[in-house]
Amino acid sequence: MPADTPPALLWADKQLGRLAGLLALLGAVAIVALMGITIVAVTWRYLLNDPIFGIEDLSVVTLTIVAGAAVAYGGRHGAHVSVDVIGFVAGRKVTRITNAIMRLLAVTILTLATWALFTKACGIEKACITNNFSIEHRPFYYFLGVAIGVYALQVFVQLLTGLYHFRDEDPNEIGL
Repeated sequence: MPADTPPALLWADKQLGRLAGLLALLGAVAIVALMGITIVAVTWRYLLNDPIFGIEDLSVVTLTIVAGAAVAYGGRHGAHVSVDVIGFVAGRKVTRITNAIMRLLAVTILTLATWALFTKACGIEKACITNNFSIEHRPFYYFLGVAIGVYALQVFVQLLTGLYHFRDEDPNEIGL
């Protein structure tokens, strides 16, 4: 970010970067665990001809951690796909406004998703456990909620930064 960005936004951006890095570290550990689970499952199933009961449950909950970490880290580092057709057609004067609207809508949707994961995710109690080991899904929904919440905060900081640099170049925009 440019040096003339307000210190509060710079601080918030830095803290969100650290939090996204921590979540990415958890995701990396989960990927290593998922690789181990897969190796054990394939070995037991095909070499020993004895599938392990419930191994799918472990894979599912581990993959939930990987997905949540990917959302937060990808949001921080611009890994999510976006196409800016308006920038090619209308130029910077229009994209200033459309970027602010898009970020406001994204923050709204991400905040609603976070709220839903914390309050409404399990729904029917029977659907809140895995099939074999009855591992509770709720903590993993909370982890997804935290990850999406971090992404929502990142987009909110981008919105505020974009509004601060409304007349200049937006530091969060991809250059054309």
